[in-house]
Amino acid sequence: MDEIDTGIERIKKIIEYSGLKINSFALKIGYKRGQSIYDLLAGDPKINAKFAVKVVKTYPEINFDWILTGEGSMLKDKPDNVVVNEQLGPYEPKNENDMMLSEEIKFLKKQLEEKDKQISKLLNLLSLSNSEFEEDNKEEVA
Repeated sequence: MDEIDTGIERIKKIIEYSGLKINSFALKIGYKRGQSIYDLLAGDPKINAKFAVKVVKTYPEINFDWILTGEGSMLKDKPDNVVVNEQLGPYEPKNENDMMLSEEIKFLKKQLEEKDKQISKLLNLLSLSNSEFEEDNKEEVA
């Protein structure tokens, strides 16, 4: 059993899993800034369902119950050879060609995830760069 006692520890583990910095992660799941995530836990070590829903919408492989309780595994159990299409449900390859296509789909999904991470990092850098530019302009005006 992969059990983490506090909500903040689970949030840190999810952020680590995402490969993003806190602000980029917060933006990706629908918050305006990283501090918003920590504010959720102020005075209450439990994670609310609204946060868990945001995480699972962005990272469907993460176990909703684990986010809320810390019980079980962080990632859902899913056989490697099953491709899930949200509209059609699970698909199990029936022959070698289907298996190859399934593996190619998983590979392409991983590539897309990596590209999403790169884009997120670049957007974060651009955001930081823009805020530095705005600060420099304020100093010049003053």
